Amino acid sequence: MMANSLNECGDMESPTSCDELRNNTGVYTSANSLDMQRTVESQASSFSSFRDWSVVNFLPWKKNVRSALRRTRTIVPNYVFDETGAEIGANPNLQYANNKIKTTKYTLLTFLPKNLFEQFHRFANLYFIFIVALNWVPAINAFGKEVAMIPVLVVLSVTAVKDGFEDYRRHLSDNDVNHNTCRIFSGSKKIYEKREWQELHVGDIVHLSCNEIIPADILLLRSSDSQDMCYVETLNIDGENNLKQRQVVKDFVRLKGDLSAEKVISTIDCDTPNNQIYRFSGIMHCRQAGQIPVNKDNLLLRGCTLRNTDYVEGIVIYAGQESKAMLNNSGPRYKQSQLEHFMNRDVIWCVIILFVLCTISAVGNAVWLHSYEEEPLLPFIPPNTVNRDNLPYESFVLFLTCVIVYQVIIPISLYVSLEIVKLGQVYFISHDLNMYHAPSNKRLECRALNIPEELGQIQHVFCDKTGTLTENKMIFQKCTVGGTSYSGQVDTPSDDGCANGSIKVNHESLLNHSSKATKLQAINTTWETDANTAGEALQVDLDLKTEICAISSSTICDPSLLSEKLQHIQDLLLIMALCNTVVVSKKPHKDRMNDNGIIVSESSSTLFESSFSFLPSTAKIFKSFQPKNDPVSEKYTKYGLDTVQISASQSVEDVNSQSGGLDGKPYYEAESPDELALVHAASAYGVQLVRRTPDTISVMLPDKTIMDFDILRMLSFDSTRKRMSIILRNSITGKILLFCKGADSAFTVNLVDDTTAKVRNTEETFEHLEEYAKEGLRTLCLSKRMLSEEEYTDWLQVQEVAESAVEDRDEQLFSVACQIETDLELVGATGVEDRLQEGVPHCIAALRAAGMRVWVLTGDKQETAVNIAYSCQLFTPAMHVLFLTCHSKEAAQDLLYTFTKEAALWKELALVVDGRTLSYILEPQIAEDFLTLCNQCTAVLCCRATPLQKASVVRLVKENLHVLTLAVGDGANDVTMIHTADVGVGISGQEGMQAVMASDFAMARFCHLERLLLVHGHWCYDRLASMILYFFYKNASYVLVLFWYQCYCGFSGQVMVDQMYLLVYSLLFTSLQPLINGVFDQDAPDHLLLEKPQLYKQGPQSSVYKRGTFWINMLDALYQSVVIFFVPVLVFDSSELGMWELGTLSTSICMCVHTLHLCIETRSWMWVHMASIAISFVVYIVYILLTSVVCLTCNPPSNPYWVTMHVMARPLHWFVLILAIVGALFPRFMVRMVQTNFFPNPVIQAKRCNDRKFLASYNTHTSQTTLFSATSTTHIRSPF
Repeated sequence: MMANSLNECGDMESPTSCDELRNNTGVYTSANSLDMQRTVESQASSFSSFRDWSVVNFLPWKKNVRSALRRTRTIVPNYVFDETGAEIGANPNLQYANNKIKTTKYTLLTFLPKNLFEQFHRFANLYFIFIVALNWVPAINAFGKEVAMIPVLVVLSVTAVKDGFEDYRRHLSDNDVNHNTCRIFSGSKKIYEKREWQELHVGDIVHLSCNEIIPADILLLRSSDSQDMCYVETLNIDGENNLKQRQVVKDFVRLKGDLSAEKVISTIDCDTPNNQIYRFSGIMHCRQAGQIPVNKDNLLLRGCTLRNTDYVEGIVIYAGQESKAMLNNSGPRYKQSQLEHFMNRDVIWCVIILFVLCTISAVGNAVWLHSYEEEPLLPFIPPNTVNRDNLPYESFVLFLTCVIVYQVIIPISLYVSLEIVKLGQVYFISHDLNMYHAPSNKRLECRALNIPEELGQIQHVFCDKTGTLTENKMIFQKCTVGGTSYSGQVDTPSDDGCANGSIKVNHESLLNHSSKATKLQAINTTWETDANTAGEALQVDLDLKTEICAISSSTICDPSLLSEKLQHIQDLLLIMALCNTVVVSKKPHKDRMNDNGIIVSESSSTLFESSFSFLPSTAKIFKSFQPKNDPVSEKYTKYGLDTVQISASQSVEDVNSQSGGLDGKPYYEAESPDELALVHAASAYGVQLVRRTPDTISVMLPDKTIMDFDILRMLSFDSTRKRMSIILRNSITGKILLFCKGADSAFTVNLVDDTTAKVRNTEETFEHLEEYAKEGLRTLCLSKRMLSEEEYTDWLQVQEVAESAVEDRDEQLFSVACQIETDLELVGATGVEDRLQEGVPHCIAALRAAGMRVWVLTGDKQETAVNIAYSCQLFTPAMHVLFLTCHSKEAAQDLLYTFTKEAALWKELALVVDGRTLSYILEPQIAEDFLTLCNQCTAVLCCRATPLQKASVVRLVKENLHVLTLAVGDGANDVTMIHTADVGVGISGQEGMQAVMASDFAMARFCHLERLLLVHGHWCYDRLASMILYFFYKNASYVLVLFWYQCYCGFSGQVMVDQMYLLVYSLLFTSLQPLINGVFDQDAPDHLLLEKPQLYKQGPQSSVYKRGTFWINMLDALYQSVVIFFVPVLVFDSSELGMWELGTLSTSICMCVHTLHLCIETRSWMWVHMASIAISFVVYIVYILLTSVVCLTCNPPSNPYWVTMHVMARPLHWFVLILAIVGALFPRFMVRMVQTNFFPNPVIQAKRCNDRKFLASYNTHTSQTTLFSATSTTHIRSPF
């Protein structure tokens, strides 16, 4: 049947038949699936046909059809195939990924080739592989073929072990996740079975209990909640610990009574897997309900936790690697630091030096061979091994030989050492207790492992305001209504607080309102502090508190009973309490199904127990069974309120009797701290939110009656509209109300001012908003609109069409929301304080003192942002503030020109730019003028900035000024800015973990940034810069020693050092000390770096590692190589010093000089430094002694047998050793001494000043102690 339909459509002779194949989603599918087969067997058969006969194959001329098919996937419940016993291949879901996750990069078979392939992407590794291959050429080989491979094998092995260990840890983590268990419905056994997560497949029906982690992306089909909704905590997805509502698929709830396999679900057409967490759309085909649209509110994401719901059941849509959480798992971030760029530049210089040395050797060899042109035999050269008639060829061969001999000048161990040192630095940064935040139990997290040194070179810091500089814990401070501003303070209770704390009335205000005391006494009896919850005190405005006494259910039904001002107050409190997504809950939630899928209470019914008549009555069988207590999160058990049915005529006592102890203390969970602050404020003033379901919402009024409203539609907040709305129906009068709240800019064109009173109210409200903003408060406008039944019905039709749209659904919903949010009446506005985090002013002051320019990029109003800028010391009273606010591109350009000319007149400048002006100045034509002005400003504040504008500002500064940038943020709107900056820092605050997941470093508080940059950043840069320079110096000096010997062997490529010494010198003898220094060395203690932030400037100025510093170290290496080689040669000039003795003596001198050189450069000594030196010398001595005793012919032509003993037995050798060490290190020692005493750098100066203060303090303390002791001795008598 399917094939025939497809053939008809493919022949293009029956367009009607083709159209019948298209469902409402615009996707062509099988005729059988659209006809909804009456039997399960035919349904399975149709899906088998669908697998074998793709519609696309028959419609090559329909490109849009193929595109649509790629954008959707079709899912059928797996129990259909379990029941029918259909062959395994008939299930179309098998083409989708299972639920087993794999975050590892390797397997046992692919580890070696894949890891080597990755390592060979590094230029250095390719270079040394080339050297090894070159050594296998018979005419060129300088060392033993096998021996020459040792350094490369060591480096590759160490890196492979590190990569393998990291991958093994990921493998263990994957196993832990994959072996978690859940309950999956078995179509053949008709029960839920306990299985591992990795056995879950797309199309499986899953049963989840309260506090259970969701194993896959699941479409919600059933919930224990009477309103068919559930709550999830998305902490593992976006870090937000506030509860989110999820709803059972609309219209599917009507099928509870008859959910048999033939009548429930035929197919689900939905989006293909994608990483957009908050986007999901599809169509569910049901036999009774037809086609039901599904969206993101019906989807439970993998990794979320089910809360405040006994159980839910649903069908798996995306599993394993295709789940949205896994598609968003980008893994660790890898960046290349500026210091590594400098290092790579100098590696190129080392390659150039290598080619120069090889060229000199090749030319020298040709000259030497030419000088013996007339001699029959060459000294030290076996006969017939050199073709003197072809000198160019011999020179070329020698050139390649010298490339092998001098290969050590490229520090092969440097790359491995850098990785090890950075891992050590990152470990100590993340374990610094001074950056641990005890209240949240969070420490600093290093997500990027390869850029710790970047922290020490930051020049520009860009940060968000809300949640980054502030707590993002809102405190209701003020509100304006009816032209009157009311002030008070309503603190949002802490996690251990209750919704209704005590009301704290200002005593001075009470004395001035003695006539109102009687009214207040009756009100305050309801609002007592719960002794078990320690809520914070609520300080309310006495005048407003008195006004609300007149509000009751009668006045809400008939507002004409109140004056116009009281009507506005009533509407203000109702909007604050109702226009939100706050969750109200109380009782602990327990599932009645145990882990094995058995129902243990007869009052419970699950999806398939109530749906299938063939299920046994397990509730009766196990009636006496007592289940174990399910673990319930303490955090969510305290936010409790029984969801009981109440009406407007009920009193709070009636509600208490139904709910089993409501006692007027509901607990709230909100998606936004702003919402929570407004709900608590409304509650403090007498309008208390007591119940919320998807369809109804109830508030308790000051007269202790309950008022019900039916929820008709919720228009969620989005960053474009900048507002949210809720459409309600009064359950008594039937009137339809639209309540709306949002930013003031979102209401400028939506308000209706048809009377003088409304115009005056609007003007006064916006004046108060300006005052609130200047005080640093976050402002919201509240408005309402009365809707007629006809208006709402017409709008609802358009809304439903937009909700069922498959493509461009968000755009359509936005347009429809804007249609209804017009002709609004402004009710009032609120001012909520977002307090600064502790230590923010000191941190910003320290960053500025360290030479960093701090920019704040925020979406808040200009007045609010400026006030916060002064509070956090971004702006100081001594600064002259320039306001760049323009309405055109030309005006912005003119104003920039004027400000740039005036900038020289002021010592300190601060610049404020609004969002509209930002859109002008970010254009290439005037961006340069903007940066010129910004360079003359100490601080910059950008207001009303969108996320894209934030990222554009960071990119503009980074690319045009060529500076290192750091971006700090805490929310999803900061992610683009964090990605754009060189270093991204996420604050794990109240807005979730989106910024943290996108960051390189994550911290709990902004103030930790001071220690991260000024201490750890300074140390990391100084250590790594010094270590890189040391490696270049060490290897260059050792290679130059080998080069000088070529002058005595006719530039033949012969070396006087045993080839094993040459190959393991950098890897074994001199690698441990720089590693220890790179992790532990400190040029200044942490307290001094915090006291003197200006010491940080050495990083941005690159004072440790400059281009000239590299060449200074190369010159020092050149000098030391001359001393190391020629001192023994000159001393033993008249003696018979053997080649191997000279090589052993030179290597010993190199070992001592390089170690003592590092000692001179070490600024702080710990026991690990001394231990590393001792270990290195012990390893070296043991090695040379063993090779001298054991290796008779280990590496021919080398012959180190008994050479070391012979050298050590001669006192002259010890004299030469000491003389060469002193001669080699004397210049550096003297330079450091002169520099320290006569030309100290800022760090040395600060340390000296600190030492003097310490000595002065110590002497004073000692004197006082001595005086006290003497005085005490004088006054104390002996008892005898």
